Amino acid sequence: MLMWRRLRETLVEHVRAQLTVYVLVCLVFAAGVTGGSLSARLLDETHLQDLNQYFFGFLDHLAGRQPIDQTLILRRALLQNGKFILALWVCGNLFFGFAFVLGLLFYRGFAIGFTVAFLARENALQGMLFAAAAVLPQNLLYVPASLLAGACAFIFSVLLLRRRFTGRNFPYGRYFVQYTLLLLFAAALLAAGGVVESVITPVFMQTVASVL
Repeated sequence: MLMWRRLRETLVEHVRAQLTVYVLVCLVFAAGVTGGSLSARLLDETHLQDLNQYFFGFLDHLAGRQPIDQTLILRRALLQNGKFILALWVCGNLFFGFAFVLGLLFYRGFAIGFTVAFLARENALQGMLFAAAAVLPQNLLYVPASLLAGACAFIFSVLLLRRRFTGRNFPYGRYFVQYTLLLLFAAALLAAGGVVESVITPVFMQTVASVL
């Protein structure tokens, strides 16, 4: 309990100290969500028909209480999130990596925005309910973990950039350890989100599919 309290206080202090960066990464993520939503609205009829066919086929599969391979879902979630957090960690260790960090966050938001907007646009209430069941549970962990990792990677990359061009030094070893630990904490949150996606989300999806 004491460890959790200290961790929470440390994170709150960190966010307050780097509030500008967190505002920036939130704006970039929100821009990605907006971009994904707009892209879903611009899909041509051929793509819409293909996606709708897949969507309703998947609903029928869920409504029939067909078994879902939760192990496969977990494996894919861990692999995708592992690649994402590793990419952020690498970008944070490059003095020009902050631009790629913002690109990764934009893409993350884009995927969420596209999924929700497509379901809401073509399938009205059905799509909204299914989107809430399929997207919301794990993203309660995915989104804050992604923003935390993205902000830390951005900050560390900018520190390296300043050191390179201004000659200002900083305790690199200590900062590197702190940076890596924060990204490991974010990775743990993403892993927990993967468990939610593989265990809890399928139950929600099947429940919603059975009443649609």
